[in-house]
Amino acid sequence: MPTTRNGVDPDRLAELEEERRFLLRSLNDLEREFRAGDIDEVDYQELKDGYTVRAAATLRAIEDRKAALPTKPPVDWKRRIVTGVAVVALFGVVWWALAAWSAQRLPGQTATGLDPRDEQTVLVAQARALMFEQPGAAAALYAEALENEPDDVESLTYRGWTLALSTRAMEDSTDVTDALKTSIDSLGRAVELDPEYPDAHCFIGIVQIRFLQSPTNAVPYLERCLEYNPPADVRTLVEPLLDEARADAP
Repeated sequence: MPTTRNGVDPDRLAELEEERRFLLRSLNDLEREFRAGDIDEVDYQELKDGYTVRAAATLRAIEDRKAALPTKPPVDWKRRIVTGVAVVALFGVVWWALAAWSAQRLPGQTATGLDPRDEQTVLVAQARALMFEQPGAAAALYAEALENEPDDVESLTYRGWTLALSTRAMEDSTDVTDALKTSIDSLGRAVELDPEYPDAHCFIGIVQIRFLQSPTNAVPYLERCLEYNPPADVRTLVEPLLDEARADAP
């Protein structure tokens, strides 16, 4: 059986990653079936609890094995801040969108019973998986995660970002206004709780200039985003936005 120098079996790690994907897909399918009325609430809750426990155990096993791998540099912006760039034309304006996730580790679990963060971890993992294709659904999952942990900075940040992204599919101007207000409130709360969390600064700056057309408000957040010395691909996106915001600010 092949292992790394740290005793980690790469084949087993790959199996766990596949199991994680299967369980998260199963949870998504279960949600759709429940909303469609194909299963009753009792069966839904029983199945959801089972999938949640299994998914959380799988996530813990993955994290335990990854923790045994050689240490990586402490800050990996490409992993934390950027998983891709979407360019969307709307009313002749190009919207640059960053999407990302930040590494999350589970705290230790007691010898028996369910770790109280298990469901939280699964909710956040589901939200991350939906961020690109269904930002509105991702925002709803982050909101559910915040019911469990109202001051979770990652959930606040990415709820705000996915809410802003979800406005692209909205037709009612009132819905757009309300969603963007909630987006800014959520991102602002994340900045308040952790002023050194870079994701929130980057996203709130982009929302201000691209979604709210408020260059003056965007400037300090985009400046702070660049202070974290992001990689070239992030800097290439943010620097022109900052130049534009400075030029357009009164």
